[in-house]
Amino acid sequence: MVFIMPLRKHRPKPLKQRRVALERIEVLFREADKAFKHSPALSNRYVGLARRIAMKYKVRIRPVLKRRFCKHCYSYLKPGVNCRVRLGEKQVVYFCFSCRRFMRFPYKNKKSGLTTSK
Repeated sequence: MVFIMPLRKHRPKPLKQRRVALERIEVLFREADKAFKHSPALSNRYVGLARRIAMKYKVRIRPVLKRRFCKHCYSYLKPGVNCRVRLGEKQVVYFCFSCRRFMRFPYKNKKSGLTTSK
C-alpha cells in the first residue's frame, strides 16, 4: 500500500506582504498607546486588528508587543492603569484588571537564552 502525502492547503504569504503586515502591527500598537488615554476601547480595537493581521499573514507579534495586551481578554495593557506588574523570583506576573486573570512571563538567561533554573 502506498501512502501519498497531501499537498499543503495553505501556502505561506509572500515575504513582501508579511513585512507590510509586521509594519502595520507596529503602527497599530503605537496608535493604541497614543489612543489609550482618551479611549481605552479604541486601543483594544487596535490590538484586535493587530492580532487578526498577525494570524492572517502568519507572522509572530514581537515579544515586547505581546506583553502589551492581555492573553485572555485581548485588552491593551498599561501598567499601573489597567494592569498590575509584579516581579517574582523566576517570572514577571501581569494581572489584568478587566478580566482579573494572570499572565506569567519567565525571566530569560542572557548567556544561553534559556529560562533560569536552579
